[in-house]
Amino acid sequence: MEGRTDDAHLLDRLRRGDPRAFEELVIAYQHRIFGVALRMLGSRAEAEEIAQETFLRAHRALGDFRGDAKLSTWLYAIASRLCLNRLASGDRRRAREGEETLLRLASDDAGAAARLERSELEQALAAAIEALPEERRIVVVLRDVQGLSYEEIAQTLGLEPGTVRSRLHRARMDLKAKLERFLP
Repeated sequence: MEGRTDDAHLLDRLRRGDPRAFEELVIAYQHRIFGVALRMLGSRAEAEEIAQETFLRAHRALGDFRGDAKLSTWLYAIASRLCLNRLASGDRRRAREGEETLLRLASDDAGAAARLERSELEQALAAAIEALPEERRIVVVLRDVQGLSYEEIAQTLGLEPGTVRSRLHRARMDLKAKLERFLP
């Protein structure tokens, strides 16, 4: 229950216009929001844009947030909608894998070798998640990567918990089929 108390206190400070409170919000959630966007979109550049846009929209909509849900759930909902909109847009450009590799090398020479040596299973899992239909991919990312409960996912996406469970089940079956050769 402490998380709810912390959320309420932070929300109160945000609504009063405390600039430090917004900074705390960003620091507390930026990595999780970026992680969801990266898993959904597969592009670091797009994930960074979505994360920034998520916090901008949250800042603008603070007055509309009633506090019925946790702040994290509200932020995930904003990020999820932005990702789904980006995926649905006809003019979406995906960076080629070679360009992504070059960007990673340029941004961090020390860690580049380690990142480039990812295991075959990790690559296959990332590709399998990316290949899922969007409505299944988002529930896998929110449940299995971010650890949200079924109820939080349902609230985030505006779905019934049963729909979340069935989409997650279908997504896991899809992943199992695609990764069969890696299973014992």
